Amino acid sequence: MLANVNLEINLGGLVMKNPVTVASGTFGYGEDYDKYFDISRLGALTTKSLTLKPRAGNKPPRLVETPAGMLNAIGLQNVGLDEYLAKKLPFLREKGVPIIANIYGYSPEEYAELAARLENAGAADAIEANLSCPNVHDARIARGAAFVAQDADKVALYTRTIRSATRLPLFVKLTPNVMNICEPALAAEQAGANAISLINTLLGMAIDPETRQPRLANIVGGLSGPAIRPVALKMVWDAARVLKVPVIGMGGICEAADAIQFFLAGATAVAVGSMSFRQPDAAARVIDGIEAYMKRHNVENIAGLVKGMRI
Repeated sequence: MLANVNLEINLGGLVMKNPVTVASGTFGYGEDYDKYFDISRLGALTTKSLTLKPRAGNKPPRLVETPAGMLNAIGLQNVGLDEYLAKKLPFLREKGVPIIANIYGYSPEEYAELAARLENAGAADAIEANLSCPNVHDARIARGAAFVAQDADKVALYTRTIRSATRLPLFVKLTPNVMNICEPALAAEQAGANAISLINTLLGMAIDPETRQPRLANIVGGLSGPAIRPVALKMVWDAARVLKVPVIGMGGICEAADAIQFFLAGATAVAVGSMSFRQPDAAARVIDGIEAYMKRHNVENIAGLVKGMRI
């Protein structure tokens, strides 16, 4: 058994002391979770999606428990860029944890403005562009309630536009609601993405049989939790085989053994998502578990696990 292992990784230009971050939208801006563990232990903290203006999100009910997971239709509720800079950023900089700022816009230009302002304010160490939500300002896509990330050409356009606005490492978060994840992933890579985040939530819904009404006010929501892990793992494996840039794996990671599966499938880093709601220190436990696994299996660094599945 090894006495020491090296957990440090380079994620598309972002140096992380360990390969664990948190999934956007599941960790807020870190303050609440810092009561349960020192969030500076994270390799990086991924913020809740930031928009130029504050968003109230969708009407309740917005959360529904499902077998082995949950449905959410929060609707990108967030404080907006200005309040993030004034009230959320100082805490994160005091903690010293690298910041992956997740951003959402209604056009490529809005994404670019967000990225540029975050970089100019020293408010992020990397950008994660959330291309996995409906873009109602694009009539062609919106007619089918589709996602930008379902159209490889759109993925390329948005990625190029954001890339031109910032020198920060750029990660593109894609939707699993596609036939072939490799097409949008390659489009993002070729347009300048430094890493690909996989996966966002699967589309789902729930109906109350007594009232015959949808359980979510939005009717449709995003499914997360252990139920989606096999889908996420397979998509990470698909994408990692064709990409040259690293993959951030997420979707149902509850413990270290789950994270190890993602590394073996090809992920360079992982994000803990909805498990943080159930167990606020889940990400810290995953970090400890990865280290213990590496010592037990005599793996000196994370690179020794990535794409290590034996076939």
